[in-house]
Amino acid sequence: MEAKTIKGIRYLLNEETLTAEVIQKKGYSGDIVIPEIVVSKKVSYKVVGIDAETFKDSNITSITIPDGVTTIGENAFRYCKSLTSINIPDGVTTIESNTFEDCSSLTSITIPDSVTTIGDSAFNSCSSLTSITIPNSVTTIERSAFDGCSSLTSITLPDSVTTIGSCAFKDCESLVDIRYNGTIEQWNKIKFYTDLGDEWNKGVPTTIAHCINGDVEI
Repeated sequence: MEAKTIKGIRYLLNEETLTAEVIQKKGYSGDIVIPEIVVSKKVSYKVVGIDAETFKDSNITSITIPDGVTTIGENAFRYCKSLTSINIPDGVTTIESNTFEDCSSLTSITIPDSVTTIGDSAFNSCSSLTSITIPNSVTTIERSAFDGCSSLTSITLPDSVTTIGSCAFKDCESLVDIRYNGTIEQWNKIKFYTDLGDEWNKGVPTTIAHCINGDVEI
């Protein structure tokens, strides 16, 4: 394994698998474009991951991630207060804990169909996020996932969701439209946890979720 900076981005290169992972370094800023392949000493490496805390507390404004990336570590973009947009590749299955926490300039994000779990505080305090559509692949929304997303006005939840953690949408004070792509009967089978002492929707102004066959009180 060798750590090397190539065109402003630092990688951990694996000579055995010929893969590379983007890792932390000082000074990340502006628009970041991660290539699909990096070359070191005439050897090509496929970029497959972004390590934990890689861009944490940096001044990046946007990032382009290649389709080959399948893992994005915890806290990877935490406190990136200037980050306005990001694409998550189709191969990613879990949005890890605190990945985008307090990305206060992030206005929208597309979650790909490959994601099954949205981790603890994944989007906590993304105060500029106005709407989000969660794909049919997601089964678990963990605690505080969207806690403090104060500009979020609408969400669409798929009928694949089976678990919603405590405080998942706590203090989403602008959230007036909750839509669920399943029946009332399916909604009532979702496990809502309160392990943090608060309901999943504490501080949310609406008391109704719109299901495909009617409304349910929440």
